[in-house]
Amino acid sequence: MKLKTFISTYLLFICVLFASISIVSVYMTGSQINMLKENSISQFQAITNSISRDIEILSNRDNGTDGNFHDAADALIRGYARYYERQNINITMTNLRLSVNGRELPKPEMAIINEEQNRFIHIAGSLSSPFNHFVIEYISNITADIADMQNIQKILLLAAIALSVFAAATLHFILASIFKPLAVVANASKKISDGEFCERIHVTGKNELARVAIDFNKMAQTIEKQIAYLEEEALNKQQFVDNFAHEIRTPLTSIFGYAQYIQKAKLSESEIIESTEYIMTEANRMNNVANSLLELATLRDYIPTKNKIALSELFSEIAQTLENILSENETELTFYGSSTIVHGQEDLIRSLLLNLCNNAIKACEKGKGKIHLEAVKCEKSVTISLTDNGCGIPEESLAKVCEPFYRVDKSRSREHGGAGLGLTLCNQIAQVHNAEMSVQSVVGRGTIIKINFTTS
Repeated sequence: MKLKTFISTYLLFICVLFASISIVSVYMTGSQINMLKENSISQFQAITNSISRDIEILSNRDNGTDGNFHDAADALIRGYARYYERQNINITMTNLRLSVNGRELPKPEMAIINEEQNRFIHIAGSLSSPFNHFVIEYISNITADIADMQNIQKILLLAAIALSVFAAATLHFILASIFKPLAVVANASKKISDGEFCERIHVTGKNELARVAIDFNKMAQTIEKQIAYLEEEALNKQQFVDNFAHEIRTPLTSIFGYAQYIQKAKLSESEIIESTEYIMTEANRMNNVANSLLELATLRDYIPTKNKIALSELFSEIAQTLENILSENETELTFYGSSTIVHGQEDLIRSLLLNLCNNAIKACEKGKGKIHLEAVKCEKSVTISLTDNGCGIPEESLAKVCEPFYRVDKSRSREHGGAGLGLTLCNQIAQVHNAEMSVQSVVGRGTIIKINFTTS
């Protein structure tokens, strides 16, 4: 584009420049020739007037004697001729009655004569009456004037050529400075198209190109974020598929093995009952996974119906629901909510807290577990926190505990029927309520999970 712009602009400049030079040259040539013609006519008239007066004086002095008069007239013309010859002007006089059969010239006749490399202005005209039978021929050499005019034209042409070279260099410099930012943008675009999404343009000035560079940087930053997001989403989806396949493969393998065992082996009634219990347990685990996935899919872009929820009452209901499992695991659950109110969909908040409490029960050692639920109201938010004294979560796993199918202790989670979807569901429920869930944990000392309802 830069080369095309340079060529088109330069050609336009050259055409305008040389067209202007040509017009000026034609005008100067015409003006110079007209001026030479006018000067020649003026000079011719001055000469003829002067000769007419002198011939009139000769005629009166010689009293009409033809011989003496013609000799004196010839001597007079020769004197004029010698004088004007020094000025490159030839003067001759002819007796029209003798040479042209009495033809008279009513007015001077002018012509430009070209002889080899010389140019002349030729004027022929008769003297004034009563001597109009004498014809004066005036020939002026204008070769030098034409040569001077041509030299001026050559100088103009050389100046135009020099100006063209200077204009080419200047135009190249200007276009280079104009297209340099565009070249930078083009190079940055190419790098981004090649996958270097961190590429940015150095911005200087406040002109239109600077604004283009700023917008380009914003676009590149947005693209980089979107690509990173898409890559993360693709990785998460792949991990989800891998984890899901792994979760389904294990119970399916168990179900198939026990079913094959029942079919091919001779079993007692108790063995058959035991095998079918294993099959039902694994089928129930698959059902739990399917229900959890369905709930996750349902919560995607879900808008909950929010109502006022008295947390003290909700905590009490959760304690009653978990009474049996708490008793089996000899775990203590305490709660404190006073009169705190949170806005949300009650069934989802209950599901969130039940999942957190179940995870806490599984993490605590039997007979030593302590779980505490508490709600704290701040000026513009309500925070629900759950604290346990369980085994804790390693620091390297804290960032992943909310990912689908992720389990810190895979063997222990399978033993308790977990599929690694509990915290994922809790986090999803918090998000649809515009709340933020955070996890703090120390291995061997316990875990604190907080849900901050900032819009409550």
